[in-house]
Formats: sequence, structure tokens, C-alpha cells
Amino acid sequence: MKILHTGDWHVGKALRGRSRAAEHVAALKEIAEVARREAVDLVLVAGDLFDSSAPSPEAERIVYRALLDLSKAGAKVVVISGNHDNPRRLDAIAPLFEPGNVIVRPDAVSADDGGVLDFVVGSGERVVLALLPWTSKRYVVTADHLMATDADDHAATYKARVASIVAALTAPFGTDSVNLLCGHLAVEGAAPGGGERAAQTIFEYQVSATIFPGNAHYVALGHFHRPQKIAAPCPVHYCGSPLQLDFSDTDAAKSA
Repeated sequence: MKILHTGDWHVGKALRGRSRAAEHVAALKEIAEVARREAVDLVLVAGDLFDSSAPSPEAERIVYRALLDLSKAGAKVVVISGNHDNPRRLDAIAPLFEPGNVIVRPDAVSADDGGVLDFVVGSGERVVLALLPWTSKRYVVTADHLMATDADDHAATYKARVASIVAALTAPFGTDSVNLLCGHLAVEGAAPGGGERAAQTIFEYQVSATIFPGNAHYVALGHFHRPQKIAAPCPVHYCGSPLQLDFSDTDAAKSA
């Protein structure tokens, strides 16, 4: 099967007051064309579709058109929220995209409530996909409860709670499926690319790459804007942003 991993679009981002809408439209059209040309089976959008939790109508139009273009390319599209996105806004529009084979998950929920998807792609392969949208320090305790893990351990750190959530979400991984995880989070050792929110990439929000299980075939991450592979028990990659997002990002190669 073929997977296209993208994210950190940050549509609505301006640079010194200059709109980048035309650049975003061009970049997202190119990504959809790649999906069509390569006959991609599954597109994973790893959060931060928008640059702001209150995007402009223009930014919303660009993002929603891009998601429809990806689905028209023949792929199943799965979207999670990032720390720049508004989960309630994404939750409101999620039902509108379901007929187009676009699934939007704005919050971390248990496997039984949609936190793990089990489906067959066009290639005929069975996929088990765990979804971990951005989870703040305030929400992580709630998410821990939803996963029925050790949430009553009030001394547990953010890192420990995220590890228990990942363990719960990846428990359904088996030997007869392609096991994937799509998340928006900061992993220790990852290099920022420029434009990330410092408060949400510092030590308190970082998790160890060892939380990802060895039977995962691919972990698709968003949050850091530099595309990179992370040393882990399984293949873990940040897709990076499709555009340079500030002047500290000018030398970084971009990809999907």
C-alpha cells in the first residue's frame, strides 16, 4: 500500500503582514497531485491544518478544498488536530467530510470511540490506525481516563500519561494488519524547523520515542516543521511543513 504523510500546513500564516494564501494553495494542489499520480491508498494529515484556532474564511476555504482534492485523488484521508487547530471547529465540520471518505479526529478518544480505525484500503490490505491528536497538559488527564489507564495516579507526568495513552491505542495492533499511528506531539531528540510554539515544544511536553511499539509499521507525526526520522523501536517520521514558515526555516527542505 502507498501512504502519503503530510501536516503542519499552517494555512492562514502571514509573514511580516504578507498573506501566503497563494503559496498554500499551490503547495496543497501539488500534494493532491502527488496523491493522484502515485495512486496513494491513504493520506495522513498530522495536525496543524491552520495557523490559528480562529482561522479566516479564506483559510478555511483553502483547507477544506485541499481535503476534498485529496479525497478525489482516490485515497482515504484521515485528519487529526494539532496545537494550532481548534478541536471544536474541526469536530463541527467532521460529519460534512465523511461522505467524501475524509475522517477528522479532533480529540484523543479511546479505541472503541474512534481512536483506532480498522479498515481495508484499495490495495486489499487491512490497516489498523491509531490516532493521537494534540493533547494538552490540561486535557491529558481526561484522555487518560477515557483510555481506562492509570489516570488516578495524580503524580503521573505528562510524559507518563501520553505513554499510557499510546499503549492503549496501539493494543489492537496485530500480526495480520498494517499497524500505523498518526500523532501530533513533541518527541525527544527531534529538531525544530522554525515557527513552532516554544511553550509546547519544551521539556514538559516532550515524550520518549520508546513509547512507540516495535510492531508499528509506521508512525506519522506532526508538530516539528523539519522533516526527519526519529530513532525509535519502529519507523517514526515527522513530515515537516510544506512551506517555510519563518526566516529561521529558510534552509530546510520541504516534503510530504
